[in-house]
Amino acid sequence: MINMTVKNTLPKRIYSMALTALLALACSHSWATLTATADRTIIDSNETLQLLVRLDSQALLGEPDFSVIESDFEILSTSRQQQYSRVNGQSQSFTDWNLLLAPKRTGRLLVPSIKYKKDISNAIEITVRKASATSAVGQPVYTETIVDKSEVYIQEQLLLTHRLYTSVRLSDLGLDPLKVDDALMQKVSETQFQKNVAGKNYQVVEIVYALFPQASGKLQIPALRFSAYEASNNRYGGFSARGNRIIRSTDGKTIDVMARPAHIDIDNWMPASSIRLDQQWSSPLDQLTVGEPITRNISITAKGLTGAQIMPLVLSESDAYKIYPDQPQLDDSADASGVTGIRRESFALVPNRPGEITLPAVTVRWWDSGKQRMQTAKLDAVTLQVAAAEVAGVNPYISSPTPAAGANISAIASAPEMPKSFMEELRSSLALQLSLAGNGLLLMFLLIAWLRRPTTPKPQRDLSGLNSARLELKQLLTNIERAARKSELAPLRDSILAWGRCIFPQQRVKTLAEIALLLDNSELQQQFDLLDQALYNSSSEQQPDLQLLVNLIRSAIVPKAGSQTAKAELKPLYPSS
Repeated sequence: MINMTVKNTLPKRIYSMALTALLALACSHSWATLTATADRTIIDSNETLQLLVRLDSQALLGEPDFSVIESDFEILSTSRQQQYSRVNGQSQSFTDWNLLLAPKRTGRLLVPSIKYKKDISNAIEITVRKASATSAVGQPVYTETIVDKSEVYIQEQLLLTHRLYTSVRLSDLGLDPLKVDDALMQKVSETQFQKNVAGKNYQVVEIVYALFPQASGKLQIPALRFSAYEASNNRYGGFSARGNRIIRSTDGKTIDVMARPAHIDIDNWMPASSIRLDQQWSSPLDQLTVGEPITRNISITAKGLTGAQIMPLVLSESDAYKIYPDQPQLDDSADASGVTGIRRESFALVPNRPGEITLPAVTVRWWDSGKQRMQTAKLDAVTLQVAAAEVAGVNPYISSPTPAAGANISAIASAPEMPKSFMEELRSSLALQLSLAGNGLLLMFLLIAWLRRPTTPKPQRDLSGLNSARLELKQLLTNIERAARKSELAPLRDSILAWGRCIFPQQRVKTLAEIALLLDNSELQQQFDLLDQALYNSSSEQQPDLQLLVNLIRSAIVPKAGSQTAKAELKPLYPSS
């Protein structure tokens, strides 16, 4: 009977306790309170803030309205935690929301009152100080942002360095991607090292970017965020995988970008810290023969430029020799000091006459970004020693000349015996007859096979050689599109001229009209005329259609070599696929 009593009463007690708990949860909101607390009230602009919002009951449905915070703070993350306990007849119930906030500006900011249903939390005033290197030193985690120049010329390299100093153990470290308008960007270095700052040891994470501004004016470099988790000690004396989340912001920077000096031609505009020319020859220069080619390899190494920014070489020809350029090769290397571009050009040189031939010096003009002046890189003139071509031997099958009338017969008789004529040898040699018959049959079979070949024409080979400079053309086209998008007509004209000189390196293009003539494109000629009118005639009412102009350039086709009027037979420079 005792056992039966236990079995009957135990379910009733459990049911009664569960019903009491549910009623308590349902009625608890009537006396609930909502409070907000911050881990600090004074922070630096590159630091984050932990905000705890607590409801002292169970929040079964919905969330507080956190959107009121976003006027002065950015909400980086939100987490929720609920707890209910009953000890010695006393119950405790609460719901926590943990928010990680980043200030949007400096000064006195307010975390306003937050509302959840009928409950309203208290407001909190936060003081945000401008972060500086001196105020950051000594903190367990801080950042440092460095630029190597406060002002640069257009297309000149700018080095941006972000450093994260930490004296605590971090995991899952990450950095926001860098996006800068009107600039080409490349990450050149990412390293870690130890550094002692004010007697305290720090682990430093350093990331270096090379930026190449493509428009004059103000270059805005945005602030980025380092994000990581602080490792905490566990009960075994080691480190747990994740602890508190730590976020530190870098400093934003504003850089003055100056336009290219007016007295410098765009063809000579290569802002770099150094440029070097080197050359190699495929054979000795004193062992050349008329008609036999020799290869000249010239490399241009520019520190502070990409390979695509290096202007192509144009070597002058002469009556004494011909020059045939090959496909250039573009390479880049990078380290903490920036980008180094290399352009390798190959030229096949064919002498036209024997004797001594002198090739003129090769010069490259460039802007020295350190000394702020134009410099010249040079290869000295080269002298070639060219021998005459060897004369071919006498054909033994050519008949001897018939003696003239009255010639000295005895002299002819005493001369060496001349070889037989081809027809005489053919009549006297059966082997030669069979050989000729066999060769005739073979030629007949080859002719039949050639006549039966498929009639589908093979795709023509790209004779323009433009595929070799695809990377360079891509950057030039980007410059054209950027100038057109901003309606900057003068930079647009300069970019189109540079583009035309790239696809016609042997033509010495100086005007837009020459490019349109070489492309045999009347519609492009019309847009070029309108562009020149808009630039040089302020009273002109007609304006070029910049979008149409860009589309025409993108679909431009280089005419076949040696043809000025025939339709182009090559693929577009910038295929849509």
